[in-house]
Amino acid sequence: MERGKNFYHEVLAEVRKTSFPSRQETMGATGVVFVLVILLSLYLALVDMLLSRGMTLILS
Repeated sequence: MERGKNFYHEVLAEVRKTSFPSRQETMGATGVVFVLVILLSLYLALVDMLLSRGMTLILS
């Protein structure tokens, strides 16, 4: 039982040390992720289109 209490107190001490990002930092990071996802999607769509056309030329 004592080990459980010690563990609980240690966990609380570690949680108190944790720093969370501000709302502004979170929104900035979210914006970066959205932009990167859009850019990667466009890149993959372009590669897919080029490979599809290339295969069509080869097979026809």
